[in-house]
Amino acid sequence: MKKLNLFIAATIMVAAQSLTAQDNNDTNVATHQLDVNVPELAILDIYDANTGFEAGPILFDMTNVSLVGTNAEAGLYAFQDIDYQNLYLNYTSVTGQAGSGFDVTRQIDVQFEPGSTFPGNLDLRITPEAPVIVANGGTVNSAGIVTPGGVALGATTPIGTDAMLVNSIESVYTGDESFGVKLTYTLEQNGNFSGYEAGLYQATLRYTLSDL
Repeated sequence: MKKLNLFIAATIMVAAQSLTAQDNNDTNVATHQLDVNVPELAILDIYDANTGFEAGPILFDMTNVSLVGTNAEAGLYAFQDIDYQNLYLNYTSVTGQAGSGFDVTRQIDVQFEPGSTFPGNLDLRITPEAPVIVANGGTVNSAGIVTPGGVALGATTPIGTDAMLVNSIESVYTGDESFGVKLTYTLEQNGNFSGYEAGLYQATLRYTLSDL
């Protein structure tokens, strides 16, 4: 009988030790790993508030300019009588910290694409306004800095050559439609008027948010 009691006691002791060992692996705190992958991002579009859609073909019809305003007077020709307003650059950018291997800042460049045509001794002036962004979409700094006075494409910046319009863009989303960088297009004479000749010219504007 004593042997049986000793056997039962030994069995209970082994079971108790097993439970104790198992309990030592669990506490009132549990953990596991969570990974979040945040890729770089650079996307851009152009909204035309005049039409309510993404920007399409824009016509500068100098025939109308010649019939009204300053240009209706013989001996004068004023390019400033025509412009196009209410275009907006909308963009989203995700950048990284210095040394992370990701882009730290981005910029927006614009050019007349190769193959474009444009009147001689004339510039298209693109004037940007400081970015306006949605709440919590970024900061004044992360939205970027516009080039003061804008850029001039044509005589000043030849076809196929980039001009920097916005720089120092970090992580930001501007908002859609009438948010981001507002643009105004105007024409400026740049050179002798003798190089400005009649014709139908077609140029394609290309905006690029850098993704190096």
